[in-house]
Parts: sequence; C-alpha cells; structure tokens
Amino acid sequence: MHNTPHTVNSPQLFRISDLNPKSDDYGIKVTDRLLSVAAEQGASDLHLDSLADGCVVRIRTKGKLSTLAEIHAAQNSQVIARIKSLAGLLTYRCDVPQEGRIALASGSDARVCTLPTLFGERLVIRFSLSQTEQWLLEDLGLPAAVLERLTQSLNAATGVVLITGPAGSGKTTTAYALLQKLAQAAAADRRCLISLEDPIEQVISGVAQSQIQPSVGFDWSSGLKAILRQDPEVMLIGEIRDAATAKIVFQAATTGQLVVSTMHARSAADAVGRLLDMEIPKHQILASLLLLLTQRLISTNATSKRDRILLVEELPKFQTELREAILSDEGPEQIEKAAILQGMKPMRTMARECLERGEIDDRSFRRQFESS
Repeated sequence: MHNTPHTVNSPQLFRISDLNPKSDDYGIKVTDRLLSVAAEQGASDLHLDSLADGCVVRIRTKGKLSTLAEIHAAQNSQVIARIKSLAGLLTYRCDVPQEGRIALASGSDARVCTLPTLFGERLVIRFSLSQTEQWLLEDLGLPAAVLERLTQSLNAATGVVLITGPAGSGKTTTAYALLQKLAQAAAADRRCLISLEDPIEQVISGVAQSQIQPSVGFDWSSGLKAILRQDPEVMLIGEIRDAATAKIVFQAATTGQLVVSTMHARSAADAVGRLLDMEIPKHQILASLLLLLTQRLISTNATSKRDRILLVEELPKFQTELREAILSDEGPEQIEKAAILQGMKPMRTMARECLERGEIDDRSFRRQFESS
C-alpha cells in the first residue's frame, strides 16, 4: 500500500487523489465518487478489502473484478463507516457480519454486506440491475433448442424451472426474462404471479413482487409460507440458498404451482448434487424438476456491446441412464456422465469449441474452467 490514497486505474474512471484525506468529509466524498463510478460503469459489485496497511477497492463489471483504488489505513475507517451509515448499519459494530441497503439516486437500491476479517471489515456493495435494463427471453442468446424447451416449460401448470450457474453468470437476468414472458401471458391464461426476492431488481408489470426484510422477521422461510397462502399459480423465488428454501420450492411444485428459481452451481450435475445434499427426495426431483439450465458468461475477443458469450448446459429429460444415476445415489461425476450419454453437451466442451473458433482467448477459457 502507499502512504497516500491513490487511483490505480485512469483518472477518467475514478480519482480520489485530489481529495484532502484530513478533511471531515473525506469519507463522504470518497463514497459519493465510488457510487457514481459504479453507476457510470454499470457495475454489479464493489469490494472493499481491509488489509494490514489500508483498503483495496475493486469493481466488478461484466463479470470481471478489477482494482479501482487503494485507500490508506488512516482513512479506511471513514469510508467504511460512511457506507455503513448509508446502509443503516451499526457503525460501531465491527465484530459481526451486517447486512443493509442503500437507496440510490437512480431510484434502485444496493445491498451492503460486511464481514469481520483479520485486519478490519470486508465490505461488498451489490447493485441492483437498472430497471430500464430489461431483456427479452429471445434476446439472451440462448440456443434455439434450449429456448424452445424453456418456453414450453413456462406453460406447465406445476413443476420447477431452475436456472443455475456461478456468480456473475446472468442467472438473475434470465430469471427476469422468464418472469416477463410469464407476465405477458398472464392476462390471457389468467394466472396469478407472485415473486419473493432479495432485492427486487426490476419492476415487472403484472407480477406481485415482494422483497424480504430480515430485520423485521420477514425472511425467506416466512416469506415463502406467506406467498403460498396468496393462492398463486406461478412463483418466482429469487434464489434457493438453503435446504429449507429448496424443500418449500419443491413442495410447492408438487401441490400445484409452477416455480421459477435460481441457484449457485458450477454445472447441471453439480446442481442436482446440491439438491440431493439438501435432502430433496429423489422422487420429487424426478417428478417436479421440469428444466434445469446452468449458464456462464465468457468474455469474447470482440469489443462490441454484447462482448460476452452465453454458454448454456441443459440437463436432459430424466430417462433411463440419468434416472438410474440419481436413484442409485451417484455423485455429480456419474450424473454428468449419464447426462452426456443422453446427449448433454458439457459446458467445458462448448467453451473449448469457442476457443478453437477464436471467439474467446485462452485466458478467458482458463479463468472459467481450469479449476472446475
């Protein structure tokens, strides 16, 4: 770290070296500039890592995390305290994780999460998507066969449509595109649509959207139970984060609801393995899981606006090989082998084909797949 705060990237992107670190409003001004540059760059996240001699600020745009600035240790606490204050967190508590939200000038909000670490707090600001940044399902770049099966699944009366992938893979964008598709058809088929989200990232006309508020006891468990009492035909559950949520999702699917949700997973087989680890009964998975997609966004060699390729791995329908692998308590590796036998193309294979065609470089390939 340096003795004075400085900008790692170009001054045009972000600059704090002109600010007086001894001024009383230093933390306010730095925070204002951080939030401004995040909005200008369309960032999904800002990370503030407290180290022995200061704080490193990093920004995630288009899935890539890059260093934005370094803040000296003497001023680090001012910036952290300002962000916590805006998020309604306890500035004097640095020994426990906290979570809150910042209302932004754009009208959306950002989620703030803190974590105690060896040298101070680590703080992450997660930004909601712009409410104007709405994608149609047909514009996401999904393969034609996947798009057709996905569209068909939305007409089902019951079942689970699960969109999975690692962080920054566009799961939420796909889920909202599905919700828009459902909302467009809701007037004609007269279905009731309700969502439970954390946070609400886009406003979708025709959907009763609810945002959890853990601070007042409105958490995922109580929220799921509450929306089931609202007599919905279709539910969007923002994310399956634990076994309790997963169980309610699959129970809803077996009692007459169509449920769309997302979940973190590296592959389709890994997603099935996670559901099994969450003790979802095998018969419920086989009977209720209408469609499972795993997706990733990989940077291309292009410099255009759509400069990332969407790779989608689609779990085949549960036929002999795949059904037997699940019923036999096989692990993700065997489940993947069975899925491949039924025609699934692994995401790694798709990425290598992109590499061979020159659409992505070796660095992008290794970043995504060398450890998976």
